[in-house]
Amino acid sequence: MKPKTFGKGWSGILITLHADLHTHTLASGHAYSTIKEMADAAREKNLELIASTDHGTAMEGACHRLYFWNLVAYPRKIGGVTVLRGIEANVLNIDAGLDADERLLSRLDWVIASLHEVIAPPLSPAAHTELYLRLADNPLVDMIGHPETVAYPFDYERVIREFGVKGKIVEINNYHAFHQSPKCAQNCEEIARLCMKHGVSVAVNSDAHICQRVGETDLALAMLERIDFPEELVLNASAERVLAHIRKKRPDFT
Repeated sequence: MKPKTFGKGWSGILITLHADLHTHTLASGHAYSTIKEMADAAREKNLELIASTDHGTAMEGACHRLYFWNLVAYPRKIGGVTVLRGIEANVLNIDAGLDADERLLSRLDWVIASLHEVIAPPLSPAAHTELYLRLADNPLVDMIGHPETVAYPFDYERVIREFGVKGKIVEINNYHAFHQSPKCAQNCEEIARLCMKHGVSVAVNSDAHICQRVGETDLALAMLERIDFPEELVLNASAERVLAHIRKKRPDFT
């Protein structure tokens, strides 16, 4: 089986994904597979790398802080698939506080910061803009999770440009953007176009909550193909590109 791809569109671009940087296991409380099952599914789809990014402790039903502290217990590779030890940290408030402290986050390989309505009630677009700008300033955050969410409108132009300046990866989330509402899909395309305009890197992910969904990104890739999005700005189009990004921030990564 060949790596995950989306066929050539009218522009002739071919985007191939070699990693899925947003996945959940049983530890999230509302997902249904183990780390091994997720890695095995990735291998079956010829993905080289996944990030295991369970929800932080503020999410109802999520695991204890000790779970993330002890992620070093599982091997770096499972069945030949590199597994990053990560978290989807929940944004708690307007100050962009997260439900994991700096000591814990600095121990992990991959940190997603995401807004969820069950934890952080929506405010105004101006407040969301300031919140995202504060997230951009957090050196421990690697990727901004599903920013197209309808509940949290913000100044896309200003914030996306700042994400680029601060080296944040912007997520193109196949599930959130294309299985929630047409407005989410519209927002995602607008964000993608701004990433292209400002040279901001993205990661195209499944947000899989069960192993069968790992690497499921066809709708997101179709959108990127349609707008002629450059492959070189897709971080997970190369597993080595992902690892190089991590090593730049975390020189002790092995």
